Amino acid sequence: MNNLPKILVLGATGKVGSETLRQLQLAGDSQPIAAVRSAEKAQALQARGIDTVILDLEQPHTLKPALQGSDRALLLTGYSVDMLRQSKRFLDAAKVAGVNHIVHIGASTAPTNEVAHWGWHQMVEAYIEQQGFSFVHLRPEAFMQNITGPGYRWLDGNIIRQYVGNARWSWIDCNDLALVAAHALREPEKYAGQTIPLGYDAQTFDEVAAILSQVTGQPIHAEARPPEEFLKNALAAGADPAYMTCVYTQFKLNGEGAIPHADATFDNFDSITGRPPTTWQMFAEQHRDELTQFIQATQNS
Repeated sequence: MNNLPKILVLGATGKVGSETLRQLQLAGDSQPIAAVRSAEKAQALQARGIDTVILDLEQPHTLKPALQGSDRALLLTGYSVDMLRQSKRFLDAAKVAGVNHIVHIGASTAPTNEVAHWGWHQMVEAYIEQQGFSFVHLRPEAFMQNITGPGYRWLDGNIIRQYVGNARWSWIDCNDLALVAAHALREPEKYAGQTIPLGYDAQTFDEVAAILSQVTGQPIHAEARPPEEFLKNALAAGADPAYMTCVYTQFKLNGEGAIPHADATFDNFDSITGRPPTTWQMFAEQHRDELTQFIQATQNS
């Protein structure tokens, strides 16, 4: 009989969720279960030997069967104000199902009340605690993968179009976030009750462009654009207006230097994972071929 703890991972086909699953599978001391919204999405994961369940946060009837038997869960939500309703719905169902430990992926730990979606994540954190779960709150800063996607991306050809002017940001590789999430899920007795900020390399977009240029040999430049352009484009693409207005506000305040500690970095990664965090130099070297191909393809498209 398999007595390994069952860990349910939401966002199982996304950047962070899929890597969290891979790390759990590599460790081999738990039974990871991928939560997906359709049988089609489950197929690739099943081919890797990962158990799957159908769970759609917009379909309440899917929660009870998906949560059945799970001991721990990774909670992450999409880029919509619906995250508030969805998170409460999931947590209420998880409580009834007997889930003990929740690792929640939130947002920046910068001390401001002006960026609403950061506050939404903190409200979810408070609800997790109020419901009596064992918990770990993860608060990542800006994702390095947003340079090329998938999904939203900054890089277009050899131009990084950005909306925060000369602001210096704290950055994290999504794979580093996933590795910390895996440890927090595997070792609740070690990390329970902690709020862990995650950001390890502070760089402006001009500095990021210089690093990418040096590593790839491609002339890459950062171009500051007005944040109003970001909001217009995001809404035209059909993104959630409430959430994108939050992001617009963040960009605007970043550009004005009004986000406290936006460039804060932390020294917790080595002690959690046993290795140094990924810097922009390391990220560029690891993804040199991919970045070069991406730049050339988008230049020619």
